[in-house]
Amino acid sequence: MSDSLAASVLRSVKARGDDIGEKDQALVDLAVRYALQIDAGINAGGQAATKALYLGPHLVKALERLGCTPVVVKEEGQKSSGNPGGPVVDELSALRSRHRGGA
Repeated sequence: MSDSLAASVLRSVKARGDDIGEKDQALVDLAVRYALQIDAGINAGGQAATKALYLGPHLVKALERLGCTPVVVKEEGQKSSGNPGGPVVDELSALRSRHRGGA
């Protein structure tokens, strides 16, 4: 893993193209700051790394709001094809089941 998380966030935002506009800049900035804090904590190691990882869910939420996660992109495709939810909901249920120790 040679690239920083912050650089990955910026690439994800750039990949959304015109879907992310000026109105989204504050959220983009927040996502980048989360990523920079996570990068700094990971680089510091030890408890700093552990603490930094607590920002992960906040970063994921910001990326979801920007449409920069695979699940959001998949949902958008299903909505345009007239199949909202569908396999995405099933996939989420399966992940939750595995997390709880289910099959």
